Amino acid sequence: METFRNPPITEALIDIRVELPSGVELSHLEKLHDEIRLQYPTKKLRHRWEGKVEFKEGTSPVSETKDLGPDGILFWSTDEKQLVQFRLDGFTFNRLRPYKTWDSMITEAQPLWDIYVVGIKPIQVARLALRYINSIEIPEKMFELEEYLAEPPRIPNGLSPLMEEFLSRIVIAFPEFDAKAIITQAPQPSKNPNVTSILLDLDVSRSVNLEPRSQDIWVILSKLRDLKNRVFDKYITEKTKELFR
Repeated sequence: METFRNPPITEALIDIRVELPSGVELSHLEKLHDEIRLQYPTKKLRHRWEGKVEFKEGTSPVSETKDLGPDGILFWSTDEKQLVQFRLDGFTFNRLRPYKTWDSMITEAQPLWDIYVVGIKPIQVARLALRYINSIEIPEKMFELEEYLAEPPRIPNGLSPLMEEFLSRIVIAFPEFDAKAIITQAPQPSKNPNVTSILLDLDVSRSVNLEPRSQDIWVILSKLRDLKNRVFDKYITEKTKELFR
């Protein structure tokens, strides 16, 4: 895949879900901070939230969000461009803009994963995922979505062509790799009044059953990255690519 001079990636993350032995608590995760404190000095609790919407006849929908309590620890780098999550259900490494390279992501994530494995001793790895959140900044306000998105939402003929908002979420199965990709497209706020910003969120994952120290973890993540690149390339047009070159 082509390497762009100005990639639209606002955040990239590697996610490894695990099964932990009984008895692991937040205090065990917190103790791991000593090993990464120099690079990741800022520590915060991570909370798990549950949301639901209740529909009753004759009334407007009622939404409710419930805090289920902390389920992990977040450790931020000094420049706040990188984040490592040690959780009770797994490990995540986040890289914020500016995105560097895949190799640099792996180089940073692997030692952190090793610290998690040694300190927490997960039983097995159950799921691997990559998520790349892209922000496509289009330098115009009036245009056809087809100019920039290969598969945009469309308005049927005979209706007003003026689309104010949209939200597209598609899940694609890739049985040859036992993986799936979730593609989300939506407009998002822009700080520049002359620019239209569109979210292209790519989440690729695969269920696995691996030993925590298996090198297959990184082999599969690399293949997921290839799949993500393939999906990204199919979802944008040549005109969009020019924005990144």
